[in-house]
Amino acid sequence: MAVSPEFPSPDLPAGSALSDLTGLLGRSGTYALSDIFKQAINFLLLPLYTAYLSKADYGALSIALAASAVLEVIYGLGLRGAIGRLYFDQKGEGQVRAFLGTLTTFLTSYGVLLSALLMLVGPALWPLLGLDESVRFSPYIVLVLLAVPLNNLGLALVLPLYYTRGQALRYAAYSLFSFAAVTGATVLLVVGLGQGAVGALWGRLVAAVVVLAPTIYILARNVRFTFRWSLFSPALMFSLPLVPHLISTWALNFSDRIVLGNFVSLDDVGVYTVGYQFGLLVSIVIAGINNAWTPWYFRANTEGRREHIPAFVTYFVIVAAALALGAALLARDAVRIMTAPAYHDAWVIVPLVALGYFLNAIALRFMDVLMLHKRTSVVPLTTIAAGLANIGFNIAVIPHVGLIGAAYGTVFGYAVRLALTAYYAARTGPLPFEWGRVLRVSVLALVVAPGLLLRVDPVWLDMLLKLGLFALYPALLLGTGTLNARERVALWRGLRTLGNRVR
Repeated sequence: MAVSPEFPSPDLPAGSALSDLTGLLGRSGTYALSDIFKQAINFLLLPLYTAYLSKADYGALSIALAASAVLEVIYGLGLRGAIGRLYFDQKGEGQVRAFLGTLTTFLTSYGVLLSALLMLVGPALWPLLGLDESVRFSPYIVLVLLAVPLNNLGLALVLPLYYTRGQALRYAAYSLFSFAAVTGATVLLVVGLGQGAVGALWGRLVAAVVVLAPTIYILARNVRFTFRWSLFSPALMFSLPLVPHLISTWALNFSDRIVLGNFVSLDDVGVYTVGYQFGLLVSIVIAGINNAWTPWYFRANTEGRREHIPAFVTYFVIVAAALALGAALLARDAVRIMTAPAYHDAWVIVPLVALGYFLNAIALRFMDVLMLHKRTSVVPLTTIAAGLANIGFNIAVIPHVGLIGAAYGTVFGYAVRLALTAYYAARTGPLPFEWGRVLRVSVLALVVAPGLLLRVDPVWLDMLLKLGLFALYPALLLGTGTLNARERVALWRGLRTLGNRVR
């Protein structure tokens, strides 16, 4: 078991554990908050959706958005991952600008051509999924095909550029502007004009057009529009093996709605999607942390500062467990407060989805080892197997148990991914885990988790009870010595320093 590093004096020398921790806390917080606004639009608009959309409408919208999610992978080709890894291989600012310009030129041209092709063949392909009667290709999927290539420039270029450079505030500003555009257009079309699920998709298209202007401005300032095969080829070789991985990740996150649409009513799909949105918050915050973590991890290994990594992995697991535990405990009350009564049964989905995303969070730290050694050819093997396991589980179980089967499928799929990622990572290089402490953290979270079954009325009293149960988790971490005295002092100093920077 790895030993936690000694924490130095509070003068924050460069490369110290405390300076690294403070920087990670600051960037992680900024990325997480902005990603909540950017990626959790559906969650933040749940009160609006459940008040103005029927369960069937919300189910249809969720299927269209699931199609949008897989198209984002196909349009992006995993090249945002190439920016995060190959940016550091470029020699000089001129080559960086040419590298980014090459990717911009390709993604723009490719996006236009792909949308034109899918518009032609889509009406014949979409009915093959068995969903054309409830979710028609036109207007639902047509609106998606118009919005995705516009959004792709921001998702695949602007945001990766900002988090790779550690420019968290610019990342947040761009994300918040995108969020404001989508929210404003959606409220206008769904609430003001009563356009229903189609209005929500029109809102996303309008927002994509609005956000395109600052996207072009940012790219013009940071890239040199060109195309060099010598720069594009390594990026494509790095990213293409990730495409099956990303599609399989989509299968883990979104395919359950497609499968559900073939076995249960759109009402049930709508209820399931509402519950899933609450569990998805765990993934969104973890993704924000990961945006700060990945560049730091690569840089720490490149500069030979690996001694901090095992302890930091433990802290990451502590936070991931806290997020999953909090989502599970507060699920019933949050759903009751934020949704219309017709959706209140959706809370039962949340604990299972949160557990699935906790397992995925652990898998990300094994993934670090594979990405560090550029073993992108192995990554798809883990997610393809997990995606197929998820889809197979759903097809086998949903017809017998209904929508709860899809939630169990999420847990099963991520468990498969974790097991396979850990196996390949162990065969690739040293694993940065403090195994004893990680196991202890997981067990302590499981000790508190059964409290989600308790219920009292009214809802405010139940929330106080659940918050009290949640407070047991950090108390157990301290009481069992999982965090030692030196780490508690260092964490307090890091939070205090971070607060001073914010002020």
